[in-house]
Amino acid sequence: MKTVNFGIDLGTTNSLIAKYENGVHEVFKNPIGQKQTLASAVAFRGSRILVGDKARDLLEKDPLNVFTCFKRKMGTTDRYFAKSIDKHVSPVELSAYVLKELKNFIHTGEQIEEAVITIPSSFDTVQSNATKTAGQEAGFKEVYLLQEPIAASLAFANKNNLELNETKKWLIYDFGGGTFDVALLQINEREMNVLDNEGDNFLGGMDIDNLIIEKLLIPKLEPILNETKLWDQFKEPNNPLQKLYFELLFRAEETKKELSRFDATEIDIDYAEKDIYTSIEVTRADFNNLLAPLVEHTINFSKKILDSNNLTSADIEKIIMVGGSTLIPYVREQVEKNLAIPIDTSVDPTAAVGIGAAYYAGSKLSNLKPSEPENNTIKAEKATDTELIVDLIYEKNTKDLEELIAVAINKNINGYYRITRKDGGFDTGLVALENGINIFVDLLQGQVNTFSLKIFDNNQTIIYTNDTIHINQGKYNIQGQLLPNDICLEIDDVQYNVTRLESIFNKNTVLPLKKTLYKSASKTILLGSDDKLQINIVEGDGNGLPSSGLSIGYIEISGKELEQDLIKGTDIELNISVSESRDIAVDVFLSSCDQEFSNTFKPTERYISSSKMENEIRVVTNKIERELAKKDNTDNYELLQKFKTIEHALIELQIELSLLVDNDVTDAKFKIDNQKRSLIQQYDLLTRHKDLDNDISEYKSEVLAVKHHLSTTNSEYYQDQFNKVIANEKAFINSGNKYLIRSKIEELNAIRNAMFTADDTNFIGPYIHYKTLDNYPDKNKAAMLIAEGDKALENRQYNVVKQIVYQLANMLPNEKPKTSFGNQDKTGLS
Repeated sequence: MKTVNFGIDLGTTNSLIAKYENGVHEVFKNPIGQKQTLASAVAFRGSRILVGDKARDLLEKDPLNVFTCFKRKMGTTDRYFAKSIDKHVSPVELSAYVLKELKNFIHTGEQIEEAVITIPSSFDTVQSNATKTAGQEAGFKEVYLLQEPIAASLAFANKNNLELNETKKWLIYDFGGGTFDVALLQINEREMNVLDNEGDNFLGGMDIDNLIIEKLLIPKLEPILNETKLWDQFKEPNNPLQKLYFELLFRAEETKKELSRFDATEIDIDYAEKDIYTSIEVTRADFNNLLAPLVEHTINFSKKILDSNNLTSADIEKIIMVGGSTLIPYVREQVEKNLAIPIDTSVDPTAAVGIGAAYYAGSKLSNLKPSEPENNTIKAEKATDTELIVDLIYEKNTKDLEELIAVAINKNINGYYRITRKDGGFDTGLVALENGINIFVDLLQGQVNTFSLKIFDNNQTIIYTNDTIHINQGKYNIQGQLLPNDICLEIDDVQYNVTRLESIFNKNTVLPLKKTLYKSASKTILLGSDDKLQINIVEGDGNGLPSSGLSIGYIEISGKELEQDLIKGTDIELNISVSESRDIAVDVFLSSCDQEFSNTFKPTERYISSSKMENEIRVVTNKIERELAKKDNTDNYELLQKFKTIEHALIELQIELSLLVDNDVTDAKFKIDNQKRSLIQQYDLLTRHKDLDNDISEYKSEVLAVKHHLSTTNSEYYQDQFNKVIANEKAFINSGNKYLIRSKIEELNAIRNAMFTADDTNFIGPYIHYKTLDNYPDKNKAAMLIAEGDKALENRQYNVVKQIVYQLANMLPNEKPKTSFGNQDKTGLS
C-alpha cells in the first residue's frame, strides 16, 4: 500500500504544497520567482487565466476580472462575475484553479493523483464538501481533508524532536488570513490527540485590512475626494471606485507589516482618476485600538475551550502561534497577557499548516486501487475446519526503532509464520508457531513501515496472510479527526407539539462514524397519498433549536413511493455513517413495507436569504422581549442582562442587514449569518438552562416522592424499577438534554402512580377531596356516587372507593382543554 505523501494548505490569502516521503520533507517552490507560497488569486484576461502573484498584481488595474479571498464563500451559492469572459465563476472553480497551479510547483514531473487538503476546523459539512469538490475539479482522484490546527500541531511536534516524559496539553492558536481556529491538544512521548476545537470562519487578516480602510483611511479620504459613504460605494458591484479600494487594500496590508515593526507609518495614496496624491499617517496605537475587539474575540474562543473542558491556564504548557496574523506584536502580547500561558512562536506561522499536511499525508494510506496487484499480495485462504481468526496488536505510531507485533490465534496450529518488511530489509524466515506470536520488528527511520504476516500449515501451505501492517516511525500522527459539531436527526416530539433535534453523533467524536437508530412513524402515511416521511439530518447543537442548525442531508419518502401503508408507530431503521471527509450516508429501512431507501449527501452549496435572516432575528428578539416581561425573571438581574446583550447584538445585525446594498460583493451577508446563528444558540442556551433548572428540580422532587413511597411499601419490584430509572443519574442530569430529563420524570411518575394505585387504601384521601367538591355538572349522579362511596368506606370496601374516585374525577369539567395535534407530525419520525 502506498501513502498519499502530498499535503496542501489551501489558504484564504496564500496557498502552499509540500511532500513527506521516506523521512524526507520538502516544501515546493514556484518555478517562477522561487516563492514557496502561491497567492490565492485568479485573474481572467481574455483567453488567459492567471493564478497567483501575477493575478494579485492586476487587482489595482483590473479589479473586475481578479478574484481573491474566495475561500470565505466556499459552500455558498454566491458567484463572481468575470467581465473578461462574460461568465460567473464559483468559489469552488476559483479554488480549483489555485490547486491546479500548485501542481506545477512539483519540479520532479511527478503526477499527483491524490492529496491531503487542509480546512479550518470550524468549516461545516457544506464548506468541507465544497473544498473536496474543488480538489476533484483540479484533477485529484482522491481528496483527504485535514483540519488546519491538526496540521499545525503536526508541523510543530515533528519539527522539534520532542522528548516528553509526561502528558502535556497545548493550545494551537491559528489566526490566518481569513479564518480563526483554536484547538486543545494532548501529547505525550508516543501519541498526540486533539481534544476540542473552536473557531470563526469569518475572522482573519483580511478583516484587519478592511478595518484599516474603513476606520483609519476613509474618514481622511472622503473630504479629500469630496465623496460620502465611500465604504458603501466600495461594496457595490461595478462601482468605478473599486480600483481605489484595491489600491487601499494593498496599502492596508503594507501598513499592517510596517506597524508590526515601527510605532508609526505613512501611507502614500496616488489616485490618478481624480489626480489626487496624499499621505496619511497611522500610528501603532491607532492600529492596536482597531485590533482590540478582534483579538478579544479570539481570546474569548480560547477561554471558552478551556472552560468547556474544565481546564485553567495552569493546565496548559504553551500556546503555539500559527497563521500570518500572529506575526503582529499586539496579537502575541494580548494572547499571552490575557490567557497567562507562555506562547511559542518557533514554527513558521505561514508554512506550518502546509508542512503539517505533508506529514499527515506521508503516513496516510492511499485509497486508490493500484492498477496492478502488488507482487507480495496473496489472497488469504480459510482453514479447512473452523474459520481462522487472527488478532494483531501493535503500535501504529512509535519513536522507537523496533516495535513489538503480538498475534493471537483462535486455535492451535502445527505450522509456521513469517513476517517480512515490504522493502525486504526485515524477514523472520519460517518460524515455528508456539502459543501465538510475539516478535520485535526493525523499523526504517522517519517513514511508514509496511509488514506482511503469513501463516502456514505443517505442509508450508499458506492459510492466512495480512499485508496491511503499517507502523509509522519517528513522527507524530493523528489517529482520526474530530467532528466539529453535533450531527442530529430532526424528529417530532408529539408530547410538546414541536420538532426537535436528537443527537446522532456528538461534537469531538473521532471520525469516521457509523450508527444504527430505530425510530417510530409518528403518523400514518397511506399508500399512494401525498403525505411524506421526512428524514432531515442537521449539523448543529443537539440540544438546540432545529432552526439554529444547518440541514446537510434530506430524504423525503411520499405515499406514492410506498408499496403498502406505513402505519403510525411502526419501526423505522436508520443506518447513518459519516466518513473522515464528512460525506453523510443514510439508509432507511421500512420493515412494515419491506422497502429500503438510501442516499449519500455531499452538499457543496447553501443559499443564504437576507429576508429569512431578518425574520429569524425578529422571531428571537420577540421571544427575548417576552422573557424580559416575565415576572419570574425580574429579580434575576444577571439573566436579564444576558438577554438584553443578545437582543442588542441581534438588533445591530438587523441594522447591518438593512444597510447592505443590493448585490453586495463582500462576504458581509455570510458574516452576519454566522453571528446570527451564534447569538440564537446563546439565546437557546439561556432559555434551555432556565427550563433545565426547573426540570432538574422537578426530577429531584419526584425522586424524593418515590423514595418516600418505597419506604412504606418495601416492594423489591418497584425498588428495582426505581434503580433502573436513576442509574447514571449524574450523566443524564449533566447532559443538558431536557427531553431526557423529562422522560425520567415521567418514568418516576409512572412508578409512583403504580405504587399508589396498587394499595386501595391510598384512595381514601382523594375520595374525601372529591366528596367536598360542588362543581359536578350532573349533581344527582355525583350524589349517588358519594352515597355509595360513604357506604363502601364504612364497610372498608376500599376497592369500591377506588372505582368511585375514578368516576367522580371523570365527571369533573375539563379545566385544561386538550392541545390540538393536527399539525404536530412535521417529519413523520418520533
